[in-house]
Amino acid sequence: MDFRDTSHSIGTHEDDYVRTNGVYTRRPAKSNRYLSAARLAKSTGEPSNLILKSLPAETCALLEPFMKTVMLTKEQFLYQEDGRLDFLYFPVTAVVSEFKILEDGRMVEIAVTGREGAIGLSSMFSGSHVAPNCTQTTQAGTAKRIDAANFERVLHSNPKLQEGLSRYVESYIRQISQKAICNMYHSVKERLCTWLLMVQDRCGRSTLNLTHEQIARTLGVYRPSITCIAQELREKKLIDYSRGGISICNRDRVEEVACTCYAELAWSSH
Repeated sequence: MDFRDTSHSIGTHEDDYVRTNGVYTRRPAKSNRYLSAARLAKSTGEPSNLILKSLPAETCALLEPFMKTVMLTKEQFLYQEDGRLDFLYFPVTAVVSEFKILEDGRMVEIAVTGREGAIGLSSMFSGSHVAPNCTQTTQAGTAKRIDAANFERVLHSNPKLQEGLSRYVESYIRQISQKAICNMYHSVKERLCTWLLMVQDRCGRSTLNLTHEQIARTLGVYRPSITCIAQELREKKLIDYSRGGISICNRDRVEEVACTCYAELAWSSH
């Protein structure tokens, strides 16, 4: 059975953030909820990549001639493991997952990135143009794409760009570390709820275009497990689904079921 949905909106928690000179930062000692794409879009108008949005205007001007807006289709492979990394992607409305392939052929997601981040950025800091993992689009949408060679030239000659991007690389490494713990110690139900929240936060859509098979593959489990858990969550009115999509009906309750990784993996726009 596949998912689809009706429409349910994400709650608003805009008071958790403050805007200074066009840049959003998390207020100290406040809730550690995610700043979702939907909430930020409501505040700023058109969606944009938060890394690019946070850069100084003069730095953006250096990158802009090499940037191109592209459409990423669902389950499109951007890189294969150990493949050449020719482009970097800065998602705008798309969500992208990074996978490790296990010995039995299964794939397990180690990172998920939306408009808060970039795809391929860590390889630029390491000086490598080789993709360490398999990367695939989870939610179709737009992204800004830039040639890796041109980006590297600007990066090496611009300390402000290095400083601005290093913060995201640190959060990316934290996510991979937390994901490793999550995949090892937390239940499938907890991981499923955490993952649904993370994907929705990053794309801002009320309906996520997902199937049982896709979710099972992402979490590295068998499809019947996802089907049973999804049915249980729907009976409890936490989620709803039909062919091709899934929606979160009660975010607070889904957060209660999610593992603690949801709070640990929270991001802001810096």
